[in-house]
Amino acid sequence: MIDTLQNWADDRGYRVAWGPTEVVLRARAEIDARRESGELDADFCRDQLEFLLESDGVGPDETVVVVALPRPAHRVGFDLGDTRLDALLPPTYLRYRRTFEEVRQDLAVNGLPGASVEHLTAPLKTVAKMLGLVRYGRNNIAYAEGIGSYMQLCGYLTDAALPVSADRVGERPDLLPECEDCTICRSACPTKAIADDRVLLRAERCITLANENPGAWPDSLPARAHHCLIGCLLCQRACPANPKLRIDDTGVCFSADESRTLIDGDRPADSHAENGIRSKLAWLGQPGIEPVLGRNLRALLERRRTARVPH
Repeated sequence: MIDTLQNWADDRGYRVAWGPTEVVLRARAEIDARRESGELDADFCRDQLEFLLESDGVGPDETVVVVALPRPAHRVGFDLGDTRLDALLPPTYLRYRRTFEEVRQDLAVNGLPGASVEHLTAPLKTVAKMLGLVRYGRNNIAYAEGIGSYMQLCGYLTDAALPVSADRVGERPDLLPECEDCTICRSACPTKAIADDRVLLRAERCITLANENPGAWPDSLPARAHHCLIGCLLCQRACPANPKLRIDDTGVCFSADESRTLIDGDRPADSHAENGIRSKLAWLGQPGIEPVLGRNLRALLERRRTARVPH
């Protein structure tokens, strides 16, 4: 079974690791300890991590399987009438949840044939680190060998016969050797989310947290620092340990009416433009982000406008 699983991953350019369900409990305990010590911001834990720490019936007779698959960034267009704005979705944003299910189905049929394969809800980056699948960059982002950080981690539980041993489970974050004397990502981060005294990200300062959530830009984040449709790529694109980022076109372009509706924030529920927006966001796997999308687009337009102003 191990050979079948490994060949399945190799044929697709994936990386795979497995281990006892103990790693899930240990990963949750590690995050809990960081929360209790104050290393992790309490509000961030409550809003972003709480659901990953809840028990979901992980059984001792099951095995955890984590898959790292490479993902490109994706281009999304917006018709502005006299011009077009192309914005980037970083890796994992396009059809994020659907990817979990597609990989699960493929794994069940071709990687672990005859076995049960179910979704795992857990802090996957920490689990993957403990299984030796990833190492951390100084930016606290996970890197898989041969892939870099442009990837998606997918976690599953299986009853397949996959022998595991305790020595597969690590204890501490394993920093990439390239990071030892490198501070490029720290210099690239405009909000100082990458600290100089720890590997753990100060997530409450991260651009991604700000532009994924509605409301005004926080004081720590100049709107001009926003550069993707949602999420952030500054530290990853600057990182020498990463390959060149592949950018694919989604084929999605919001019409002039749809773009204007988003930018102006005027979205009557029964409008033709609103229906088009919903349909396209659903296809992208980003339903319901209208409250942040218009604000993010306005910031991108302001960034482009100020870049053209001579100084």
